[in-house]
Amino acid sequence: MRRGFTLIEILVAVLIVSLILGAAYITYITVIRGFGRETRSAETQIEVAAGLELMRLDIEHAGYGIGEDQPDLPLEFDPATNTLTVRSVLNNTRLIRDTVTGDPIHWSLVECQGPGLIPVVKAGDDITNIPSNTGLVFLGAASRIHVGTTADGTCPGAGVFVAMPYDTGVANGCTDQFCNIIRYFLSGTQNLTTCNPNTRNLLRAVGNSPGNPLINCVADVRFTFDVDRDGDGVVDVRDGDFSSLDVNGDTAVTAEEVRGHLKTVNVYILLQEGGFDRDYNFRNFRTCSVVPTDPRFSGDCVVTETGVELNLPLDFRNYRWKVLKLSVIAMNL
Repeated sequence: MRRGFTLIEILVAVLIVSLILGAAYITYITVIRGFGRETRSAETQIEVAAGLELMRLDIEHAGYGIGEDQPDLPLEFDPATNTLTVRSVLNNTRLIRDTVTGDPIHWSLVECQGPGLIPVVKAGDDITNIPSNTGLVFLGAASRIHVGTTADGTCPGAGVFVAMPYDTGVANGCTDQFCNIIRYFLSGTQNLTTCNPNTRNLLRAVGNSPGNPLINCVADVRFTFDVDRDGDGVVDVRDGDFSSLDVNGDTAVTAEEVRGHLKTVNVYILLQEGGFDRDYNFRNFRTCSVVPTDPRFSGDCVVTETGVELNLPLDFRNYRWKVLKLSVIAMNL
């Protein structure tokens, strides 16, 4: 007759099975959490890459199509609102396109016989099939002086000019000619449940629009400027503030000073990567050298290798934070 299992043997077997199942469950949960974290991180990286590329294009084209005789700054910064403003005839989210081929139209070298006449293209993009709501900004071919602006795509006068198309339905951001005004700044609030509630969105606003989110879950953004103050081609001030461009010391930065002395625009973004993680404790921070006035900030900062401080929000410890740096040379200044 075969002997059955004793109670102790059954209990030991149950204990062993429970340990195995428990370990398997913990492993499963860890893998699932890791997968979810990596998925959120990948989504964030895709969003950020697209946003940074658009910002790079805007800054790179600062001053594009704006005459050197215009008083408006092709690029400026307001420290009171932490807003970077870019002026350009080009709007990288609403490119003017050929109505037949669909190709973007950037510039054309044209010859005009007189005001109100159709310009004849000599080089560059074809402007024969521009949309009906498109005007043209004309700069001198031998200089960057603004010659004229026409809302119907015709010539402003006789001569050889560089012509750049623009959307007549967008509000003008310049004083004496047309240009797009594009602003970058942080939103006032954040309503995404996946973001730390004290983070905000980096917005991009064209014309008079309130702005559209470019990058979400941003704790802080800093704009700095590399400046060649003496005009010898060598940067004298790195990661300086915008007032570093006031070369003549009159307390006002002019368009000429921006064009002549600005070398690089640096954008630092402190970004939340992934979501809330109760098992994670962020440690790479120190007390800010300047006490923040914004109640959303904690008083602790992430410091870049060049010494730029970025404010961490309240309740930041259970989130992962990443510093993004974008350095752009404005090619059209």
